[in-house]
Amino acid sequence: MIAEQVIIRDAQPEDVEELTSLMTDLGYPTTLEEFKVRFENISAHPDYRTIVAIANGEMVGMAGLSKNIFYEMNGNYMRILAFVVKRSARKLGIGKILIEASERWAREQGLHTVVISSGNRAERDTAHVFYQKMGYAIKSSGFVKKL
Repeated sequence: MIAEQVIIRDAQPEDVEELTSLMTDLGYPTTLEEFKVRFENISAHPDYRTIVAIANGEMVGMAGLSKNIFYEMNGNYMRILAFVVKRSARKLGIGKILIEASERWAREQGLHTVVISSGNRAERDTAHVFYQKMGYAIKSSGFVKKL
């Protein structure tokens, strides 16, 4: 797959069904109704953006982005909150195109740092290698506690 065959665009409300399927590919199964509400909330927030990759008329990837403010220094940064390429479309260069589009948006916003969070699970090992190939360094661990 070459870059000219992939279209990057903002996600639209009519994309919710395909986005729901991509979230399942990412390892977060959800219902169409649940994700519709989530997407409406995300889309209404001015610091969030969802971009999708379309190849041959099919949605093959998405990146959920947010602008954030540093606590530990001056300035802002972008966090990639969700990043997935459809299982059947992996290893075709789509992830690279999505990362580059995400970074382009960050630069357009005047942001100079991008952060990606990815779970420490065996099924994420390939993604971790990909992120490092794209120039991202492993910097921290995250912790979660459900209340």
